[in-house]
Amino acid sequence: MDGKPQWKQAFQPSWNATGVWLWRIAKAHVLAHDSGYHQLVSHWLRTHCVTEPYIIATNRQLSVLHPVYKLLHPHFRYTMEINALARESLINAGGIIETSFSPRKYSMELCSMAYAKEWRFDQQALPADLICRGMAVEDPTAPHGLRLTIQDYPFANDGLLLWDAIKEWVSDYVNHYYTDSRLVQTDHELQAWWTEIRTVGHGDKKDEPWWPDLNTPQDLIDILTTMLWVTSGHHASVNFGQYTYAGYFPNRPTIARTNVPTEDPDNEAWEMFMKKPEAALLQCFPSQIQATTIMAVLDILSNHSPDEEYIGEKMEDAWAEDEVIKAAFERFKGRLKMLEETIDERNANVELKNRTGAGVVPYELLKPVSEPGVTGKGVPYSISI
Repeated sequence: MDGKPQWKQAFQPSWNATGVWLWRIAKAHVLAHDSGYHQLVSHWLRTHCVTEPYIIATNRQLSVLHPVYKLLHPHFRYTMEINALARESLINAGGIIETSFSPRKYSMELCSMAYAKEWRFDQQALPADLICRGMAVEDPTAPHGLRLTIQDYPFANDGLLLWDAIKEWVSDYVNHYYTDSRLVQTDHELQAWWTEIRTVGHGDKKDEPWWPDLNTPQDLIDILTTMLWVTSGHHASVNFGQYTYAGYFPNRPTIARTNVPTEDPDNEAWEMFMKKPEAALLQCFPSQIQATTIMAVLDILSNHSPDEEYIGEKMEDAWAEDEVIKAAFERFKGRLKMLEETIDERNANVELKNRTGAGVVPYELLKPVSEPGVTGKGVPYSISI
């Protein structure tokens, strides 16, 4: 910037005092950048934002009596309302994100560029997402058809069980209504719905070759499973643990207010760092008002309301009208109960070091049901906060 070459320096843990403090400040910078990416891309863009075209097309193109509308309905509740509130006070110009997160005034530009350069519908399915990020490789002999590159990866291990449960539920549902490809191809409402999502809702990407076709029941199963995963498991995993992990701001600062001391240091700044490195670290951390604001916001975002609607907990009236769908839902509910028990077992396994140990927060973000409040668990049907 400003004609200067980009500053680069690698830091690593050190045994000498100066190196230890530089390592701490460098970590604060990395965490601040990651916090911005998490909030603007992993959270806002990949769940809240991209779901809006699905909701609009569903309400515009599908009758309320259409089976796909009935399946999607609980997954789309309250999302447009919560997004409108976010645009008023969180992601607006001069709002909380711009004043307290590292991208500052470039926050929406970062989000837009991530959408333009990174977002693909076909990579929002959990297995494809893990492969794309280098966290898994295809392996037909492994569970879920994937072999994780990091075996003790709680999000992937729990998420794949939830993904499979959702996919089985969607498969049972779709195969009941669409017994062959002809029914999918001749369903004019369904085809108009998918066309609007691709060419209008995500119009900037309408000519991309990676959009799935919608010609067979399996095509529809894959598309719907991805949508249901994004609104439930994906959103829960990136949202409801925020206060647990980042409420104590030194654990995950959202902004770094000063440069690393070795970047263009003047004598006065370097002397201050050498004499009072703890003061330099505090100056790098968010200010008091920034930290308290983020703590309050993350507390709200991580909170489950007393009337939260959790995935698989309550059967929709429309599903109960059909005995086949009712039985399929009961099987889905049973699989989610098994998932909850599996997560408890994994969190009690001392061999899983990313889930157990001194100071390690048990990974419960994908446990389907939760009590009200900030609990670090619970998967609502929809993006409602």
